This record gives sequence, C-alpha cells and structure tokens, in this order.
Amino acid sequence: MHRLTGYGERQRGLVTRHQALGVGVPPSTFDGWITAGDLRRVQPGVARFAGVRQTWEGDVLAAVLSAGPGAAASHRAAAVVWGLLDEAPVEIVVPYERKPRLIGGVIVHRTRDPIAIRRRDGIPVTTPMRALLDLGAMAPAWVVELALDRAEAAKLVTVAAVEWELARLARPGRRGAGPLRKVLNRRALLETPPDGVLEPRFARLCKLAALPRPVFQHRVGQYEIDFAYPQLMIAIEVDGYGPHSSPKAFQSDRDRQNVLVGLGWTVLRFTWADIVKRPEHVAKLVAAAIVNAQAAMPA
Repeated sequence: MHRLTGYGERQRGLVTRHQALGVGVPPSTFDGWITAGDLRRVQPGVARFAGVRQTWEGDVLAAVLSAGPGAAASHRAAAVVWGLLDEAPVEIVVPYERKPRLIGGVIVHRTRDPIAIRRRDGIPVTTPMRALLDLGAMAPAWVVELALDRAEAAKLVTVAAVEWELARLARPGRRGAGPLRKVLNRRALLETPPDGVLEPRFARLCKLAALPRPVFQHRVGQYEIDFAYPQLMIAIEVDGYGPHSSPKAFQSDRDRQNVLVGLGWTVLRFTWADIVKRPEHVAKLVAAAIVNAQAAMPA
C-alpha cells in the first residue's frame, strides 16, 4: 500500500483504482484492501485511506476523480472552491458525451462548451469567470452579484473578464446567462462603466444578433472610431462612455463625425444605455446599415 501513499498525500487521502493499477497493484489486492477496511470506497473507482477524515472538499475531489479526465468542480461547488460562496452541494461538470454514475447525491452537469480547468487547493475546478456564469443556472441574480463582489474583492476576476466569458459562451437558451447579464447590466449602467467592458459588451451584442464582428477602435486619419466595418465604411460610436463624456470630448466627437460623413462613412451613434438596455434595437439598426452599405457597393 505504500506505493499509493503519494497519491493520498496529494489527493486528500484519495486514490483511484486506475492509479493503483498504474503502479502495479493487482485488482484483487486493491479490492482486498477495501474488504479489509484499509481503504473505503467513496465513488466508483475511488477510495479513501482508512483514518482520513471525510470533508466536503474531499467529496468534491472524489467525484471529479471518478468522472475522469476533463471533469471539474463547477457551478455552486466551483463558487465555494474559489471562496465566492460559503456552502454548496457536490457539483461537477463533464464533457457532454460522458455519463458518469456517481453516488451520494452528486450533481453532474454535461456541457458541449469547452471546459477550461484550473486547480485550487488540489481540486480541478472551472475558472472563476465560468463559475459565475454557471452559478446563474442554479442561483438567483442576488447570489450571483454577491459572488461577483467577492471575486472582484479577491482580485480573481475583472468585470471585463466576466463580460468576455459571457460574450464567448452566451447563446439563446444558455442557462445561467440571464442572471449574470442582469448583474452586469446593473454594473454597466454606472456613471462610468468599468474599463475594458465596452468591447466585450458590443461583441456579445453582435454575436447574439448574428452580426459580423466589427473592428474595435479603428483609426481613420487622426480619429479613432469605437467600432467600425471598414470595408463597408460604417462607423459605430458609443456616447457617454468614459472619454466621450466631457464638453471638449463632445465637440471633438461632432468634429470627427462631420469629417467621417464627408469622407463617405455612415455613422451610427448609440448611448451606452442603448447598448445595455436596448441591444435588440441597436442590432436592428446596425443590420440595416450593413444591408444598405452592401447594396450600394459596386457589383
């Protein structure tokens, strides 16, 4: 059994049947240790050394080990592992094609999304950004907001990083996206939204509306456009966001718009609140501008 002690030390007193076979322990010997009480079976293919105290963290790790490579603590359990919640059931995520049969009330989620895995306290776990998104599938928005507050305070995430995760994974019907979006919308309507939020927010709007992805901060001469479709000469400006808010910037924006129009650009202007509260309206106007610009292009 001494050949397995290294695994036990690294894995909260746990060892898998596969690991035992890998170091030359015969299956009958491994089963004999369980029968004798030297090991205690806690999940299919996973046992705990006798005398090791059962803990929630150990139960989560046992479930992940039993589910196999690519599995990770997720949803509420991931939030606890990252210190964003105080308690949660044992909850894991696995690739969609896998159907592990676990015991003890473990909640198993199957996903077609790529699973980015980190390790925290020896437990494979989804990223903090993914944990916040998945948390919305199992908890109300106020719990997600509390978790986001804790994640920011611990410097585990930025709002911009969470926005990017939502832009990357959000799709119609995606569980968890709604509560997280509500929380981010409240943050986005602050007088000065967090730095770095504009690009992922507009990228998500374009993705959900099936629009081509525009170029961010496209330069035309001395001017910089928030978003642009350069080949179609469509410029999209977002007002009331950071540098746009001063009187001097207001005048500069108008000068820039006049120059762009004179060069043949179509300029669309939206407020930051439009992007947050009326994304469908924004998407329709952008789509119409794209259709008109394409129709005007030489055959």
